[in-house]
Amino acid sequence: MRKISLQWQITIMNAMVVAAACMVLCYFMGFTAILRIDQIGSSAAGIMDDEFEITVTEEFVRNVAESKSSFWISSVIVTLLVTLVSSIVMYLVVGYALRPLKRLNRQVAEIQAKNLSETQIDADGSIEMISLSKAFNSMLKRLGEAFTVQRQFAGNAAHELRTPLAVIRSRLDVFYKKREHSQEDYEEIMNMIQNQTARLSHVVDILLEMTQLQSAEQSEQIKLSEITEEAICDLTDLAEEKNILLMQNDEDASFYGNSVLVYRALYNLIENGIKYNREGGSVQVSVGREKEYAFAVVEDTGPGIARENFEKIFDPFFRVDKSRSRAVGGAGLGLALVKEIARAHGGDVCVLNSSAKGSRIQVRFCNLKAEK
Repeated sequence: MRKISLQWQITIMNAMVVAAACMVLCYFMGFTAILRIDQIGSSAAGIMDDEFEITVTEEFVRNVAESKSSFWISSVIVTLLVTLVSSIVMYLVVGYALRPLKRLNRQVAEIQAKNLSETQIDADGSIEMISLSKAFNSMLKRLGEAFTVQRQFAGNAAHELRTPLAVIRSRLDVFYKKREHSQEDYEEIMNMIQNQTARLSHVVDILLEMTQLQSAEQSEQIKLSEITEEAICDLTDLAEEKNILLMQNDEDASFYGNSVLVYRALYNLIENGIKYNREGGSVQVSVGREKEYAFAVVEDTGPGIARENFEKIFDPFFRVDKSRSRAVGGAGLGLALVKEIARAHGGDVCVLNSSAKGSRIQVRFCNLKAEK
């Protein structure tokens, strides 16, 4: 049945139902008719003399037998005719009813990845078909947006990977064109290669982390203040280089998740606050709870973020100031990774407020229950 069309499946099932119904109906009709005939024969035999009774009874029995045979033959023929006619009618009716589905099938078959955002499924007929077309259109919209983001992400990733390679190749070409090389030339070219390969490794590591978020276990009980304190301790040297004061409040909030990922999210936020801060500034980390969420707010004294970039800064490879990002070694993936980690924990990250005096960014984690 699975290898034939839906139209034929419905037709065959309808034929089986009709045939079964006709046979049952004929059986009960035949059984009732024969029972009544036997009763009539018995009554007639009771009011007649013996000789006539014998004659009538033999003829009656023969007629009853012939009637039975004729009745069953007629029943079978009628059943076959009714089943055939109803199947033909059902086949045509089902074919007519399935026309919107066939049209939907043709439209879906014409969909390609490059025209997802431009394709709209049009369907008429039953409420189910209209509902199905709306569901398809909604799915196509989501897929189109996902493909667009994926293409943009792939393009940005390729650019980030290609740029260090291009720098290495061009510098090596210049290096090999020189006939003589001093010790300084060798040291310079080696430092350049080391810096660019470190940049490549950094981008690749973050990309791998972003692809492994969904498969990471989230069953550890996490105390957010402890993770924050650990991240601050690891960033103390970087803060001292820029004379940045790191502070943390005394509150705490616990939830279930992945401590490694949560540490990375907080580390990236605090590191970002240090890198893009003014000399002698500060970074304050506040931990707390709000309803079912545990949150951490990172407040810095940097130059601030334009309101139109409040959401864009969490997009992969986005930079407010590209030249400044290059200078501090950013790849444009730190805040994007924070966003992915927060969402993997049922939360999110956002800019609470920002001005020329600094910015406040909040990351939230849902108070998940440990999986048993």
